[in-house]
Amino acid sequence: MVKLKKTGAQPPKKPLSRKELRKLKQETKKNNKRIYHADKVNGAQRVAEAAAAAALAASKTGKKKKKPKKKQLKPEEISREELLAGEVDEDDDESIGSDFSDAEVDARLPAARKVEVYDLVSKKPKKHAGIQRQDEVEVRNRELRQQKELLSKSRKQRMKQLKLENEEEDKEIAKLEKKLKLNKTKDKNRSVRKMFNDGLDYLLDFVLDDEEEKQKWEEKQRRKKELKEQQAKEEAGMWSDEEDEPMDMPDEDSEMEEDDADEPLTDEDEVEEDAEDLESNSDNEQDTGTKETKYKEDIYGRRLDAEGNIVPDTGEVEAKVTGQKYIPPHQRALLAASEGSSAQQAEQLARLQKQCKGLLNRLSEANLHKISSGIETLYMKNSRYNMNETLTRLLQEALLGRSRANERMVQEHMVLLAFLHAHIGSEIGAHFLQTFVEQFDGFVKEIDTLEVEDKRLNNLVLVLCYMYIFKIYEQRLLLELIARLAGRLCEKSVECLLLIFQTVGFRLRKDDPLAFKNMMQNVQSQIASSPLELKENPRLRFMVDILNAVKNNNMSKLPQYDPELAETLRKRLKAMLRNDRYVVTLNITLEDLLRADKLGKWWIVGSAWAGNLAEMGPAQAEQEKQQQQARGERYSEKLLQLAKKQHMNTAERRSIFCIIMSAADYVDAFEKILHLSLKDQRTVAYVIIHCALNERHANPYYAHLALKFCQYNRKFQLAFQFASWDRINDIESLSKIQIRNFASFLQQLILSSGLQLSVLKVVDFMQLHKLSFYFMREIMTRLLLSSEESQLYQAFERITKNSKLQQFKQSIRLFMQHFMLEKLEDHKEEQQQLLRQRIEHLDKLLAYVDL
Repeated sequence: MVKLKKTGAQPPKKPLSRKELRKLKQETKKNNKRIYHADKVNGAQRVAEAAAAAALAASKTGKKKKKPKKKQLKPEEISREELLAGEVDEDDDESIGSDFSDAEVDARLPAARKVEVYDLVSKKPKKHAGIQRQDEVEVRNRELRQQKELLSKSRKQRMKQLKLENEEEDKEIAKLEKKLKLNKTKDKNRSVRKMFNDGLDYLLDFVLDDEEEKQKWEEKQRRKKELKEQQAKEEAGMWSDEEDEPMDMPDEDSEMEEDDADEPLTDEDEVEEDAEDLESNSDNEQDTGTKETKYKEDIYGRRLDAEGNIVPDTGEVEAKVTGQKYIPPHQRALLAASEGSSAQQAEQLARLQKQCKGLLNRLSEANLHKISSGIETLYMKNSRYNMNETLTRLLQEALLGRSRANERMVQEHMVLLAFLHAHIGSEIGAHFLQTFVEQFDGFVKEIDTLEVEDKRLNNLVLVLCYMYIFKIYEQRLLLELIARLAGRLCEKSVECLLLIFQTVGFRLRKDDPLAFKNMMQNVQSQIASSPLELKENPRLRFMVDILNAVKNNNMSKLPQYDPELAETLRKRLKAMLRNDRYVVTLNITLEDLLRADKLGKWWIVGSAWAGNLAEMGPAQAEQEKQQQQARGERYSEKLLQLAKKQHMNTAERRSIFCIIMSAADYVDAFEKILHLSLKDQRTVAYVIIHCALNERHANPYYAHLALKFCQYNRKFQLAFQFASWDRINDIESLSKIQIRNFASFLQQLILSSGLQLSVLKVVDFMQLHKLSFYFMREIMTRLLLSSEESQLYQAFERITKNSKLQQFKQSIRLFMQHFMLEKLEDHKEEQQQLLRQRIEHLDKLLAYVDL
C-alpha cells in the first residue's frame, strides 16, 4: 500500500529569492508612483491608503483557517453495517493497513471510496528550460578529428609540392650538365679529374680502389706541368730577345702622339690601352712566378735555394770584391736616424723627448692609466725607434742614477712598461729588457772596480726584479742573472743578491720551488768556496739569514717587506688592459739577449739579422760622405733655375716645386711634401695647379696628386677649392692651352670626388665672356663624354641634394640646353648621340629634384 496525498492539502510556499524581491519592490514603486500621480491633489494620502489596504489584505490571506475538530469514534462503537457500507470517516492521523482491500471488498465499495494502487516509478530528471548544450566530450572529439584531417591534407600537399620541386631541380641539373657536356662521355677518369680540380681528391682514398688509374692521372698532370714550364721558358726567351733590340722611335710617331694628345680619348682607345696593361701585367706575373720558384726567403730575409742553402746577396758580394763590408738597407736607415740627418728631425726628437719627460714626471699611482694612455698615443703618432730610444734615455736618467732609486717610483715605471708591452707589442718590452740586460752585463764585468756607494747596479737589479714581478719575462732569465752575480762574489754582488732575495725571493719560491732550491744550493756552494774575508763580512751573513728565511717561508724575518703595494699595482695593471689584451711573458735566455746582434732576435716576428756596427768602419765613413753630399746638393741646379723661372719666389714654393718635378710618382711626391710639415695648405694647391696649367698637354699626374691630398685631409680640399676659384675669377688672363689643362684637371677631380661640381658656381653665367664660355664648354664636354657614367651621375646628384644651389642648377640646365645641344655638329655621330642622351637624363634629374 502506498500512502496517498491528501486532496485538500496545499504545498508550502517557498521563500522569495533576492531577484524576485527586487522585482516585487520595483513593481510596488511603480504602483505607488501611478497612484501618486493619478490626481493633482492628495497623492501622498492615496499612496498611504493603498499601502494600508495591501497590508490588510496580506494579513487576511496569511491567517490559516482552523479546521473543526471531528469527533473521534472508537472502533467498538462503530456498527457492522456502517463498516460494511464504508461510511466511516477517514483517520487523518495515520493510515491503517486494512484487510478489506482485496478484490471482493473493493467490488462492494462505492467508486468514490475505492482504493487505487499505483506503481512506483523512478523520478525522471527535470529538463532544463533553456537551450540544450551538446556533450563536451563529443565536441572535443569532433575538433580533434577535424584537426587530424587538416594535418594529413597539408602533409600530402607538402609532399606533392616537394616532389614537383625535386623534379624541376633534376630538370635544371640535367640542362646544366648538357650545357657543360658532362653527360656526353663515358670516360671514368673525367670524374676523377673534376674531383682533383675541385679539391676533392682526398675522397679517392675512400672511393677509388684501382691504383693504376690514379698513377695514369698523375703522369698526365706531370706532363702538362712540364709542357707549361717549357712554354714559359720559350716566352721568356722571346721577350728577352725583344728587349735586347734597340727601340728607336721615328719622328713621325712622336708627331702623331702629340697630335693625338690634343684630342680626347675615345672608348676604343681606352679599351686598347687597358688590354695592353693587362698583357704587360700578366707577363710580369709570369716572370715573377718563375723567379719565386727558384728562391725562397726565410724569416731573416735571406734567400734560400731549393736545397736550403743561403744565396749570398749581390750587394754583399760586391762589397766583398771591393773590400768593404755590406750594410743592410734597414741598418742604413738606423744609421741615418742616429746621425740626425736634418735639423728638422732633431727638432722633432727634442719635442718628443720633452713630451715624454712631461708625462713621466707626472707619473703616479693615481694617474697611472692616464699617463700610460698618453705614452701609447705618442707611440701611435711617432716611429717606434724614436719612441724606444727616447723612453730608454729618460728611464735611465730617472731610475739608473748613482744614488738609490725610490722603490715605489720603480714599480710605477715598470707598470707603465708592462702596459706598453701588452698594448703596443711584445717588441717594446723586449727592447727595454735587452737594453737593461746589456747594461747589467757591462756592470758585472766591471763589478770588482765598482764602489759600494755607486748604486747604478743596485737600481738596475731592482728594475729587472720588478719587470719579472709584472711578468714581462720568465724566471729562467732571473735565475741566470742570480747565477751570474753568485759566480763573482764580492761585497757589491752580495748587496745585489740581498736586494733580489728581499724583493722577489718569495715569488721565485712560489713559482718554481725546485729551481729555487737548485739556485740556493748553487749560491751556498759559491759562498762556501769564497775567501775568509768575505765570509766574515756582515752583509754576507745577513744575506745567508735572508736566504734561509725565504727557504723556510718566514716573512717576519725580512725587514720592511711589504708585498701589498706590488700586488695592488698588478691588479691595477690588469684593470687597465682593454680589449682582452694581456702581458706576453718572454721566455728568453741571457745568451739570447747578449748575442742578439750576431744571432738575431728570434722573439720578434720578422726580425732580420743585424751585424755588429762597430766593424763597419769603411762603409760607415763612405756613407757619411754621401750623406754630407746629399745635404749640400739636395736639389739640382737645373731644377732650381726652373723654379725661379716659374716665379717660385719663396723657399716653400721652391721645395714643393722641386719635389713635384723630381718625384718618382705621385705617391712619392705626396709623402715628401707631407714630410715638409707645411702649415699653409694653399701653397701646395697653388704650386700643383700652376704646374698643371703650364704643361704643353694635359697631364693626369697633377690631378692624381691633388686627389691624394684631398682624400688625406679636408683642409687640402678647401685649399684646392679656393685656388680653383682664384683661377676661375682670373680666367681672362689664361691662354687656351692653359684653359684646356685647367678643365682637364678639374674634370678628373670632380669625377673622383676630390672636388664637387659646385666649384663652378663662381662662374657668372649672366655675363659669359669669350674665354669663360670656352672654359665652361670645355669642362662640360669633358664631363659629359667621360667613360665613367656612374661617376658622372653621382657628381650631379651631389649638387641636386643641396637646396642652396638652386640658381646654379638652373644655370647648368640652361647652359646644357642652349649651348651644348645646339652645337652638337662639332662632334662625331657617336658622341652626338651620347651627349644628347646624357644631357636629357641630367636635365630630368635636376628638374625632378627641384620639384
